Amino acid sequence: MKLFGIFKNTDPKPLKRNPKEELRYLIDYIPDFYKNQRQYKNAIEFLDHHEFSLVLESLIELADETGHYFSEEFWERIAASAKAMNLVELAVYSLNQIERNQQELKWKTPFGWTTVKIDETHFQHYISEKIKERQVAERHKKDNAYDLLKKDGIYLKMHGRAGTLYIVDHRRLAEVELELGMHGLILYFINTMHWLLPLKQPLTAEEKQNIRSAINSWALRTKNAVEFED
Repeated sequence: MKLFGIFKNTDPKPLKRNPKEELRYLIDYIPDFYKNQRQYKNAIEFLDHHEFSLVLESLIELADETGHYFSEEFWERIAASAKAMNLVELAVYSLNQIERNQQELKWKTPFGWTTVKIDETHFQHYISEKIKERQVAERHKKDNAYDLLKKDGIYLKMHGRAGTLYIVDHRRLAEVELELGMHGLILYFINTMHWLLPLKQPLTAEEKQNIRSAINSWALRTKNAVEFED
């Protein structure tokens, strides 16, 4: 574990939950990308056995060995948990990561996200499934997605240059993420894997092909140029 210079703020906020609840919360918001990592699996096992200090060490090691930037709130919660367990060195180390983020990224990474720095101008992000599900629910509310279930069809909802194509068939709804490109709509069809409403269910290969055909027919009818990214 690499230690940075002592961070001036060595007094993290107190925990609002007991250590087990706090650590469970942290683990629940780690992006799926990391769930095959040894450290992530160790953290879950240690949590089940109430070995909370080892959970902290595993989560810190996960961030340290990947070299990815975990969010400031992640580190604040790690530091608070460490302080509650009198693990001063881990608390100081965690607070130092907040300063590292500020110096090397110069922006805040939202909780439930991680940032991968490819070079000085290119970055990649991994996002927790819980965050994605919340974002989808908020978008469905904004787009009145449940009302769309009342009638089969294809519905385009744009928000700036990005948007969603909703496909409704027999009161089931699937969706395709899209953005406005130079020559029309770019459809990220590769991400369309499920019926999402009213219940999440996997799309069969035949259903996905039927959706693709329906979109092509809709595009011709509405004079929308579409490009499938799959």
